[in-house]
Amino acid sequence: MQPLAATVLALLLAHLIADFPLQPDWIIRKKGRSLLPLLLHGAVHYALVWICLIFCGPVYFLSIRNQIIIAACIFIHLLIDRLKCSLIARRALPDSTISFLADQALHLVVLLITAILVTRSDIPVLVGAMRISAAARFQILETAIIYTGIVFAGGYLIRYLTRGMAQDIAEEVPAQLSNAGLYIGWIERALVITAMAMQSPALVGLILTGKSIARFPEFKEARFAEYYLIGTLLSFLLSVLGGVVLLYVLYGAVSLK
Repeated sequence: MQPLAATVLALLLAHLIADFPLQPDWIIRKKGRSLLPLLLHGAVHYALVWICLIFCGPVYFLSIRNQIIIAACIFIHLLIDRLKCSLIARRALPDSTISFLADQALHLVVLLITAILVTRSDIPVLVGAMRISAAARFQILETAIIYTGIVFAGGYLIRYLTRGMAQDIAEEVPAQLSNAGLYIGWIERALVITAMAMQSPALVGLILTGKSIARFPEFKEARFAEYYLIGTLLSFLLSVLGGVVLLYVLYGAVSLK
């Protein structure tokens, strides 16, 4: 593995461990208001960065230049965290999925720049390390089309096919979370396609069982049970067909273990 790629992966692993399993709730709550939790988070991050870098081997620990670069990386990381907490506290930034993803994207950019500086690489080297072969790009494109078509477009198809039944039972179904069924359908079809791609049809049965248990009390209404079974079976049919196509794209043959 190239030194740049190994360094990027080491920094990313350190970031993920420090920001999630090793960042307790009390640090998350207080690092925007108090300096000590923020510094503690930085110390954990610094230690993990060097543990991962030393394990991967391409970065020299005793280099003053490398120490300065890593310290600057940690400082910018803490600055981003403090700024995000401050904006959320002042309600200038919503504490939402978008802010979370933006925060992680900024951290990722800092990690990439740090890896480039530490390994004395440049942008062309980084681009070369991330280059994907033409065959792999084609597979990624086909996989994205299958997932998008089955998970999202498939949901519209099922909705049209079951529209009449849904109107008939609308008044009989208890109140539910807004769009819960839509999101459950997305996750369900994504899981089934993934289970097929993993050549593990047993997981498909577990997914169906888990979904059925959650809706079991509502099966007392015969019309709802029929509507549920038709919608679920249509969803699974589309997902299995998408999984079969994906198996052929990935492995050149359809084979289930």
